[in-house]
Amino acid sequence: MKKQLIVLSALASVLAFGQAALAAENVQGENNRQKTASLIESAAYTEYQVTWNAVSGVANYKIKIVRVDSGDVIVPVIDLGTERVFKAPHLKSNTQYRVWVAAYDSKGKLLAQKTEEKTTAGEIGGIIRWNLGALK
Repeated sequence: MKKQLIVLSALASVLAFGQAALAAENVQGENNRQKTASLIESAAYTEYQVTWNAVSGVANYKIKIVRVDSGDVIVPVIDLGTERVFKAPHLKSNTQYRVWVAAYDSKGKLLAQKTEEKTTAGEIGGIIRWNLGALK
């Protein structure tokens, strides 16, 4: 009787261990699917950066981005300091945007500005730079 109890106890332990291992495998498999989906999503994400040439005597650049078809303000006028690369928020693919950049001196006087319309590509992934060139 004692021997049968030990065998049954050992068998129960083996079964419990097998179920725990199976559960761990299922969780790990789910995590791997999530990681794979996450990698696929990030590969398809397109980041847009707006750049422009330096302006002599600048103390502050400002930028604004508006969606052309709807007039929605995607980026309100914001101060960038002397930074000349702006990472746009997620923009809709195949959509036209109006980008305005201006340069100001330390007294707030407008030195130069430029407005350009740019169209986003399809969801190709990676970084796309919109270089506005010289502000006038």
